[in-house]
Amino acid sequence: MKKILLSLLLFTLICACSEQSPPTSPEAGSTANDVQQILANLNTVADPESSTYQTLQGKALDLQLFAGRKIFINYWASWCAPCIEEIPSINRAAQILSEEDYVFLFASDENIETISLFLDERGFAGNFIKLNPFFGSYGINAVPSSILVDESGEIIKSWLGAFEWDSPEMIAEIRSASE
Repeated sequence: MKKILLSLLLFTLICACSEQSPPTSPEAGSTANDVQQILANLNTVADPESSTYQTLQGKALDLQLFAGRKIFINYWASWCAPCIEEIPSINRAAQILSEEDYVFLFASDENIETISLFLDERGFAGNFIKLNPFFGSYGINAVPSSILVDESGEIIKSWLGAFEWDSPEMIAEIRSASE
């Protein structure tokens, strides 16, 4: 468990040290559409393969774009049945917490084409991104896994396994972790 937390801390530091200059941070209370618009309008200065994350349009993504907000990242894979099962409940949790300054992201280490095809076939909505290069590089040894990053970029909570994220208990757990 310590290895996972250290690896996740390392990736947070990598994100914080990225050379990509983010646009103005989103304001509190932004909706999921605001997040999708930010992801769609990234500049292409940085090499997407050298960043920790990239959009499904192949643009480098620095989590600093969301500085000042709480970031929930779910690590998933298209071949993972529990991952697929929990995606709708994560989207519902994102809706429940949308006015509380949370950003919800779904990160897979599969190639962009595989992720995009999966999303087209399943009709899932949400803020889907690609993790570079592989889960194991960041100490993520099982999917689904999720983390919560606070407003200053520190990982404050991690979960291993699938959950019913929109249940009152999990909403309360997410909120209490970020207090």
